[in-house]
Amino acid sequence: MITKLKPVANSQTELEVELNKEELREYLEKASETISQAVSIAGFRPGKVPFEILRKEIGDKKILEEALEMAVVGSLAKAAEKEKLKVMASSELKIMENTADLLRYSVRLMLYPEVKLGNYKNLGLQKKEVKVEDKEIEEAVRYILKSRAAYQDFNGPAENGHHLEIDFEVSTGGQSVEGGKSENHPFVLGQGNFIPGFEEQLAGLKKGEAKEFSLEAPDDYYQKSLAGKKLDFKITVKSVKTVLVPELNDDFIKSLGQFSSQEELKKNIAEGIKVEKEQKETERFRMEILDKIDVASKIDLPEKMIEQQLDALIANFDQNLHAQGMELALYLAHLKKSQNDLRKEWRGQAEKQIRQSLILRELGQKENIKVSEQEMEEAAAGLLMRYSGQGQDQSKVDPEELKQKAGEVVFREKVFQYLEENNI
Repeated sequence: MITKLKPVANSQTELEVELNKEELREYLEKASETISQAVSIAGFRPGKVPFEILRKEIGDKKILEEALEMAVVGSLAKAAEKEKLKVMASSELKIMENTADLLRYSVRLMLYPEVKLGNYKNLGLQKKEVKVEDKEIEEAVRYILKSRAAYQDFNGPAENGHHLEIDFEVSTGGQSVEGGKSENHPFVLGQGNFIPGFEEQLAGLKKGEAKEFSLEAPDDYYQKSLAGKKLDFKITVKSVKTVLVPELNDDFIKSLGQFSSQEELKKNIAEGIKVEKEQKETERFRMEILDKIDVASKIDLPEKMIEQQLDALIANFDQNLHAQGMELALYLAHLKKSQNDLRKEWRGQAEKQIRQSLILRELGQKENIKVSEQEMEEAAAGLLMRYSGQGQDQSKVDPEELKQKAGEVVFREKVFQYLEENNI
């Protein structure tokens, strides 16, 4: 195999690979085996047709097409190893010659940038002790009681704490406000979720009553186009309900079906709070370690890597907006911003994410941290169960991609465990 390197830009290089007849043969034979599974040739079982006979029957072209991908993938990995390249991604594949005697192609490679790690051991950082306060347990108990509250129709005037359903329309200057109309809108009086003065207008209204009033939007109103303007409201109260919160007594404990006493319930709550706080403290401690290593490390990030990370951040943000029924373009228009504005704002975040990802990778390699096949398979099975629980179609999940993703999760966790062990 002949290889040639031509540096293109920071952390990018063009690699040219040439395979001769002997080197191509293994890929041609693999392609032939794959093709022979799908063709019928007298005297031979599927998958057992000799290469030369299959070649005569179907011709070189089909075999070469099938072998091409195998040859590029296989030889590219070998070429990268030969040239000691740490390949992050490949693009711009160009096939210059593809015959049974010679394959010559070029590909542009994005290489992992050099990472000069700062000190990552004995950094003088400490994990904080986790404590569960009585008030946290009592707050959790109140939440459980409220979550099992009953709602009862109330025919009197609405007061703070009552749950209302309202129809409303908002306009300004005789024009309807975008998103300013709703029916059966749930609303808890006294929570302060609307503009100042709104709740005071609803207090004292009964089911079925309607009211019209005007308020001025505050100068810092989230809809900038309405800030400081007079808003005209038309309101109809569809229902008023009181909240009947159960008492914490033996009957309530029995209704939960898991506990025999208040003490047992509170003990279980305390254990759950402690686990959650320990997980948050572990995450905080890990990020503190990583931030300190980052400051002491030297990495020259290629611009292309930063742009790709920004693409990923915006794509993920767009996906989250869609899940909430919003469009990115409309969201940006509302904020009077463009995608370029977002890219500028998020650039620092993107750079930090890349740097820290590269640091973890470099540290794992330096300390010879490995992920076994069994660890990958177990983690992949766990991810698949999570996807299933989220209602995702398991048949659409690529097993190899899932396994690779699971391996990355396990690798990251093992590197963080190493960092914790060497900084406590």
